[in-house]
Amino acid sequence: MKFTGLTFVNFKIGRGDFIVVLDSEDRENEGDLIIAAEDMTEAKMAFMIRYSSGLVCAPITASLATSLALSQMVTHNTDPNRTAYTVSIDANHPTTTTGISAHDRALTCRALASCAVSGATDAADRTPTDMIFRRPGHILPLQARDQGVLVRPGHTEAAVDLCRLAGKSPVGVICELVEEGVANGSAAEIVGSGMLRRDGCLAFGKRWGLKVCTIAGLKEYLVHTVPTKHVNGYHAA
Repeated sequence: MKFTGLTFVNFKIGRGDFIVVLDSEDRENEGDLIIAAEDMTEAKMAFMIRYSSGLVCAPITASLATSLALSQMVTHNTDPNRTAYTVSIDANHPTTTTGISAHDRALTCRALASCAVSGATDAADRTPTDMIFRRPGHILPLQARDQGVLVRPGHTEAAVDLCRLAGKSPVGVICELVEEGVANGSAAEIVGSGMLRRDGCLAFGKRWGLKVCTIAGLKEYLVHTVPTKHVNGYHAA
């Protein structure tokens, strides 16, 4: 199985499917399961949680973070890749319980996507954000750089870029794929459950019928194929 071209990847994202996106071997060297937030369902969230690290994040634009008053988690970011975590959230909805279930996390992701479309803010004529989300919660929004993968080759920016290219609300859902590992005899332990790398991601994609692409390929696509479009508010020409 080879990496998939971006035109077909955009089609799959647009259809509401998962894709697998790899970053550089010189960076995290990890593959993330990515989907548009508006298409996240309870069943898809359960799949993501089952085969990933479980730390589900939702890349959003800087403007949405400001609109929803989602401040950065820390004032001094010492993460090696400067991943821009905001405060965590749960959807403030009658069906939300603790916020951690697949149902609750999927609902929170869809609520973020809906806010990106409706432009919900704290303005007097809009619904206050604390009525839409409660914080802290169990989904971690990540603030993408405005110029996308053209300036930061991370999964955060890739998710937002891909959603925009597919005509979706610019909110994604991402989580790092991990090896399933094996049971350690009769002990309550799993061994060999490291991060899924390039070949593992390709095998995972083949197993589940998912398309696999790279952030480098996305960047090249934006530079050479979409020179007149705006991605994350930035002119790619």
